[in-house]
Amino acid sequence: MFLRDDFTPLIHAARAYSITCKEDGLTELRRQADRLFRRIDAADPRPVLISSEGLSGHLPGRRGLTCYDAAPRNMAVLAEAARQRFGEALDLTFFFSTRDRDSWVRSTWWQNLRSTRLTEDLDLYAEKIGKATDLPQIVATVAKAVAPARVVSERLEDSRERREGPLAPLLDLVDLPPEPRDSLEILPPENVQPDIGLGDVFLALNRSALKDQYLREAKKNLRRLANRQIGNE
Repeated sequence: MFLRDDFTPLIHAARAYSITCKEDGLTELRRQADRLFRRIDAADPRPVLISSEGLSGHLPGRRGLTCYDAAPRNMAVLAEAARQRFGEALDLTFFFSTRDRDSWVRSTWWQNLRSTRLTEDLDLYAEKIGKATDLPQIVATVAKAVAPARVVSERLEDSRERREGPLAPLLDLVDLPPEPRDSLEILPPENVQPDIGLGDVFLALNRSALKDQYLREAKKNLRRLANRQIGNE
């Protein structure tokens, strides 16, 4: 299993291409994909799971992006590199966790609000990234780009009701046997927006004249206090 920290240069390349959409960006993406796949023993019979949302490019709302326009090309490059490394008969599946429109917009607004100097309120932000809210259509576009690889998706609203939460669909795909699967320790959700009105506070801070350094410190301290309060409730 490979997670974000295992292939940071590949994620950087995927995000960089999403900004420029230039051919040299795809060349770098392919180079980094080849580097990752060379680390995997082609003779090892175990399934391989590679997971990071960054492979789809930057989150809409950042760097001027309003949709996942780069995702189909990014995934097509990964598919091509994987087939060249492991053979045309490779059983390759792309999985996307999606969300209902309103919850996805609110979630990404919060992520951008806390990590960037976003100054748009939720309604204006939703209007700006309207194209990105049709997640099923984006997944369908990726499916065409990576064919004959398989593309699977599941809504977070469905997967979070399962014992392993959003991890469950991935465990299904790698066909993890019941014994190790039942022994997994399931941790509570992380990276959840605290429901204490911080969104409005962060929006006001982003619109203030605070220098970037002090703004980051203020938001970091407020998040720490919010987590502490939630932990004591």
